[in-house]
Amino acid sequence: MSWDYIDEKQFKILLKQIDGTITEKDGELVPYHVIKGEGEIWCYQPTTKSMIRLKRSTPIYVLAVGPEGDPTCLALSAEGNVFVIKKEEIVEIGFN
Repeated sequence: MSWDYIDEKQFKILLKQIDGTITEKDGELVPYHVIKGEGEIWCYQPTTKSMIRLKRSTPIYVLAVGPEGDPTCLALSAEGNVFVIKKEEIVEIGFN
């Protein structure tokens, strides 16, 4: 899937959530997810068109999910890396 577009409004809400300035009028919170397992995983970073290494069990936010049948989603790590990861590699943990 092409990740040329992500919902700008949703991305701004996520940034407010991360920096702690989100209000009720901004909308719903985005739940945390984590990368399953231990060790490291290599994921594609569409902004640099390269692979990046991420530590498993890292908290992430899902920015966009591919259409049904597409096994990937676009995510944002706590370090600010935007990357593509398989849906089967993550699990929702809710809110901290």
